[in-house]
Amino acid sequence: MRDKTTRFPRLSAVATAALLTLALPALAQQATNKEEEKDGKKKTAAPNTLPSVTVTATRSATNLLKTPVSVSALQADDLVRENVKELINLSGYVPNLQLGLSSGDSGVLASIRGVTSTNFTEIGDPAVGIHIDGIYSPRPQGSLALMFDLDRVEVLRGAQGTLFGRNSTAGVVNIIPAAPDFKNNYGWTQLQTSSYQGRQLRIVQNVSLADNFAIRGAFMMDKRDGYIQQVRDLSDRGIKKPDGTFSPDGKPDVDQRLNRKVDPSDYYTNSDQYAARVTARWAISKDLEWQFGYEHYQNNSAGEVGLKDCEMAAGTKWACGPEGQWFAKINVPGRIDMSIDTARSNITWKLGNGMELGYKAAYAVQKRSQDHDDDGGQAWLNEDVGIMQPWGNWGNQHAFDRATYTVASNYKSLVNELQLRQQTKDWRYVAGIFTMDEKNAILFAQDMLVEAPWAMAYGQYYDQPDRRVESRGLFAQGDMALAEGWTGTAGIRFSKDRRSDKGGRSYGNWDAGTPWYYNGQHTVPCELGLCTPHNGTDLTMGMGPFAGPSAYTPPSNNEHEANWKKATYRLGLQYDIDKKQMLFASLATGYRPGGFGDQFDTCGGGTCVDGGSNKFSFLEYKPETTRNFELGYKGRLFDNKLDLSVTLFSTDYNDMHTTGMNAVGQKKLAAGQTCPDWNPACDIVNAWKTENIGKARIRGVELEYKVLPWENGTLSGYLSFLDAKVKSYPTYDDNWICGYRSMFKAEECAPIYLGADADKRGRRIKDVTGNRLPYAPKISYAVNYSHYIPVGDYVVSPSVGMRYQSRMYFTVRNLDNDHIGDFQKAYTNWNASVRFAPSNDKWSLELWGTNLTNNIIKNWMGQGNTGGYTFNSYNPPRMVGLRATVNY
Repeated sequence: MRDKTTRFPRLSAVATAALLTLALPALAQQATNKEEEKDGKKKTAAPNTLPSVTVTATRSATNLLKTPVSVSALQADDLVRENVKELINLSGYVPNLQLGLSSGDSGVLASIRGVTSTNFTEIGDPAVGIHIDGIYSPRPQGSLALMFDLDRVEVLRGAQGTLFGRNSTAGVVNIIPAAPDFKNNYGWTQLQTSSYQGRQLRIVQNVSLADNFAIRGAFMMDKRDGYIQQVRDLSDRGIKKPDGTFSPDGKPDVDQRLNRKVDPSDYYTNSDQYAARVTARWAISKDLEWQFGYEHYQNNSAGEVGLKDCEMAAGTKWACGPEGQWFAKINVPGRIDMSIDTARSNITWKLGNGMELGYKAAYAVQKRSQDHDDDGGQAWLNEDVGIMQPWGNWGNQHAFDRATYTVASNYKSLVNELQLRQQTKDWRYVAGIFTMDEKNAILFAQDMLVEAPWAMAYGQYYDQPDRRVESRGLFAQGDMALAEGWTGTAGIRFSKDRRSDKGGRSYGNWDAGTPWYYNGQHTVPCELGLCTPHNGTDLTMGMGPFAGPSAYTPPSNNEHEANWKKATYRLGLQYDIDKKQMLFASLATGYRPGGFGDQFDTCGGGTCVDGGSNKFSFLEYKPETTRNFELGYKGRLFDNKLDLSVTLFSTDYNDMHTTGMNAVGQKKLAAGQTCPDWNPACDIVNAWKTENIGKARIRGVELEYKVLPWENGTLSGYLSFLDAKVKSYPTYDDNWICGYRSMFKAEECAPIYLGADADKRGRRIKDVTGNRLPYAPKISYAVNYSHYIPVGDYVVSPSVGMRYQSRMYFTVRNLDNDHIGDFQKAYTNWNASVRFAPSNDKWSLELWGTNLTNNIIKNWMGQGNTGGYTFNSYNPPRMVGLRATVNY
């Protein structure tokens, strides 16, 4: 029988290999280079075989091609060359990973294989688990933090319900920083300039103070002007007079409390952030090691802002002006003040007999305040102001003015994980305990300042001083050699989750029929039932969110708590064809706990249709689950010149979470009152909520490759086919730009359901069975090529990368219309760089370019609030730059 140690090396050997890998300097980890000694100097030479890649996807250090899960590993130097500086830049580098941004709250939307999350609040959970060095990071806003001085990034696709942190229905992104090196003193400094006055500085220094103690420090600063053209919104149209003309009065229509002139360095879409990390590594004895560190991140950027899709709007009356796509009129300049302070600890103790005890902990404090212009300068067209559309809108207002403010937030999290690992000749296992405790506080406000019926203001103010999220997990997973070449895997996890809200209050209301928002500081003149609206200079800092809770109507009480629990599992079988090839099959489940929202009166503040009143609900929703089956092949072929992995998968996606405005109740109309034809559901009470939306089935194939096709060349990439479709969604509300669909010859919105089913009443029920899930393009692929060209004592290394993805929808509506469709059209994107360095790699110069085709790519979509167009978040346009690095 074959010696099983060839497949299960003893833990000490695995740990040694992992530490050697971590010790390499970040810029020396060239995926396509190796070093050789010549004349006493280090020379960079072309590879003859592909390097091995070590990952920790199974919580043990294993060779990527011997790891029976769908995992991609991105090396540090590749990330730098591709200008990946934060998580959202990873879109397109890994099969079926999509990333977007919710600009109003700086939450990163992450999706893998169509499984995603759209709740970025202080108690929402991401579907894709983000981990830093294997330690769970709970808040999606933290995903904005800079990625610097890394060893690698691992992306696991599919349900991760046993080993990784808090359970995940979509997958895991594990960001692994470089570790201190005991053996050498070295460092490097990198300067970069780029488009839009971009400046970037990276510094790394490794100091070995003894054979068993080392410190590593890293710093990164990134600054860049905004790539949009931003002008102050001083619009003065005034109200519409009976003769159809307007009444400008020399004063702006929109809020001027924060409006000011800003330089391009402070435009929306800019970058102004830095981060620093200090890590120490101490081998206390030959069996006991401790790595501990502190990291600080600061973001002073303006953030992102929604923009009209000018290509879709072309040829319509909402077409963009000569300024083009990258233009916004702003009256609330963007402001983010976000800091994240994190302390991490990792202790490893070898107990003998291949047994090892590990304890990881991370304590993080994230603070953020933010001002955001929600309307981005949207406004009704002159011809539409005051017009009551037949589909009902109370008459369009002379101005449109909305903003959100994170007045203050403080998110504290403590994550602990204790692991026991053991490895012998025939089996290995890992078992552990996971705990996570969050205490989150936020003051958050929404302003809607020119609203029907009299163009007055309203808004909400949320004071949530103590929102807690607790998670507990017990897990174990083991691998056992079953027969010659065969290995079985079994794992289980028991999870228990709890959410609570203590002292939470919601202030304000959605009524603009009275002047309550003005807090007694502005009088609204009314005559013969007509009221004169405020102008932008009438608003003061004593109103709304700037005055605090006292400016609002009495609050509702949000105190509530709920619990969920679930067991998840993984089963697997692996067959080693030979030392370089393997087949695997696995069945794994994942779980995302349920949740609840703020207390809400489902009678709409009045009397319910059944005669009751004050029927308050916390709008709870159930857990979401996935079950993922995979068949895969991994191998190294053609004399170690081709690495190939192929995975076929099928996922059942149940009780999907989706967040939006949905019907939650029905109120009783006054005696003799009926709903008008243009608003037949006027008695329906709606609320912003997360709900479970049924079932989906996701199937596909992913192929990844890396090959040395000829001398000095490296070719890599992936090919993916994804079939992600809805199986059941009986309550889907087709409420998307309904008033304008006929104008664009689009499929009409479904009629409003007015039947007895309370779950459907008030919604435009549409059958979306068979439609594609959001963020799930059917086909995507990438091709990357780099070449090594020795020129005397120097090396020139050009590289080029091409990425393609087919049409991707943002909702399950799947509306295919050139003007108001809910999709990002198919596109091909190109990146390229040329690196010049001496053979000893003491320094380098690199010219690079990203999005060279200058595509305009949406990563999040909304509908325009003032007409028939879409309003979206976008990836950056073309960027080019020069990077200089000195190694010492």
